[in-house]
Amino acid sequence: MVVPVSAGAGPVAGTDAWQVQAYSLRAIDGQLDRQRYEALLAQVYEPLGFMTDGVLPGRQSRCFVIEYRAAIVAIYRLTEVDDPRSPYHDLLPGDGGHARDLRLLEVNNVVITRPMRSTILLGLMLHAAASWAHAAGYDRIVGMTRYQTLRFFVEFGVVPIDHAPLHLLGRPELKDFAIYYDTRDPESIAYMHERARRWFHQKAVMRAIECKYIGRAGADLDRRQAA
Repeated sequence: MVVPVSAGAGPVAGTDAWQVQAYSLRAIDGQLDRQRYEALLAQVYEPLGFMTDGVLPGRQSRCFVIEYRAAIVAIYRLTEVDDPRSPYHDLLPGDGGHARDLRLLEVNNVVITRPMRSTILLGLMLHAAASWAHAAGYDRIVGMTRYQTLRFFVEFGVVPIDHAPLHLLGRPELKDFAIYYDTRDPESIAYMHERARRWFHQKAVMRAIECKYIGRAGADLDRRQAA
């Protein structure tokens, strides 16, 4: 399940935080990485009541961290959907056949530290996860997210599914919706890379505009030009 939430720890985002090259993304390596991953997960999920056995990664999961200025600022994991009772099988549209015949990879444990939540981190994770799913031969990458955060995924290019909301955490006020992306079709993959390239560029330019002309720096510039 995708629950994109922010944690309190982490460095303050600098102007470079809207540049892809400012980040290092890697699979967790060793027990220390695992402890840091689970600590960040617990820090965010426990206050929300999301910390259940199903949230912790199992042996079949691949867990990833993203670092910025030598600090872990985001985590996520990828897990093959092998449960025949998974709601994805009934929610996903078929592809010339039944959705149950598709190989599915789920992205979940999506956590971003609070100072970094408005940067490009979500897009960075989604692009990396979909690229990994494609390289590993999966047909779709899937996830489940709350309505409040659904638009952030759709903005990046993930496909939403029109279905009655689910309540996977047993809380009626939380309405969960499935999302997916085709990681098998060559045209879909080409679009994914182009969409990501444009999205990252747009975010960087918008940030530059805000810093130069809209925020304090922009106000100072306006005063100098008016003088």
